[in-house]
Amino acid sequence: MELSFYHFLSEASAREPVTPFIKESPMKTSKLVILSILFISLTASAAFAADDGNTKPRLSTGSATYYSGAQDIINQTSVSGNIKGVSCNINSYANGATSVIFTVNGAATQTIDVSNAVFPDGNGDKHTGWIPMNIRFTSSIRVQVQLGGSGGQADCYVSWALD
Repeated sequence: MELSFYHFLSEASAREPVTPFIKESPMKTSKLVILSILFISLTASAAFAADDGNTKPRLSTGSATYYSGAQDIINQTSVSGNIKGVSCNINSYANGATSVIFTVNGAATQTIDVSNAVFPDGNGDKHTGWIPMNIRFTSSIRVQVQLGGSGGQADCYVSWALD
């Protein structure tokens, strides 16, 4: 009697598991998979939150009115560090665009329009909440707040750190 390949497979599958090279129980295998996924996700999130060196935290504030033009919140040279986040409060009389202006390492300015703050309060004032950032600078940093229009005031806070 000659045995075919298909006959061998059907006989083998009845006697042995489909994957005989895995000697562990399914419970051990699932624990290993879960631990592997957990390890990868924890190390990846830790890498994103990493700060270069020992940083010295700072919190700076600046205010702009409709007639004052751009006002400095931070203006530092010969420093390195990073901007952690920005928060602005815009009073109810402000009717123009409110902007936060960043100049990193003397390069071209980058502007964020925060006019449409999403958290109004009972007085009609608007608040942005904290806007997280990770802007790295190695030689200089300048952050300004500017309010356009014909009235009001904007107060902005910048969380930052020096290396």
